Amino acid sequence: MTERNEKAMGPFSTSVPRTYEASAERMFDAWVNPASVKAWLADGQNASVDPRVDGLFYIEMPWQERIYPHYGRYLRVERPRLLEFTWVSEGTQGKESVVTIELTSRGKQTELRLTHEGLPTEALAEDHRGGWSQFLESLIKRLV
Repeated sequence: MTERNEKAMGPFSTSVPRTYEASAERMFDAWVNPASVKAWLADGQNASVDPRVDGLFYIEMPWQERIYPHYGRYLRVERPRLLEFTWVSEGTQGKESVVTIELTSRGKQTELRLTHEGLPTEALAEDHRGGWSQFLESLIKRLV
């Protein structure tokens, strides 16, 4: 496992749970398939992913007529139950944070828990909770 850079991380975190009518494999693929990431997370903008430990990603996220670049590296890739990656953007004040996606199969459903750690302020943690909530709703629409 690649190490987190704890010294670069802030003290705040947020967590967003969701349940999907999809298999854990399908949910996992939504996070690592380049075309899928481009469609739902980058809203059609540029997205490049190399989902392996120490692999890098770059995602352009549009918001209010502007493109916000996001980038990071994969720390853990454990198909189909866990994905962990660093997350750096203007919204993290350029500091490294860590996103963990945990997937648990429950029959035909999958429970997803997204945890975003290392955010620099409480306000930014709340902003990210709102942003992730919107993206996870977008993912629901793409899977139906």
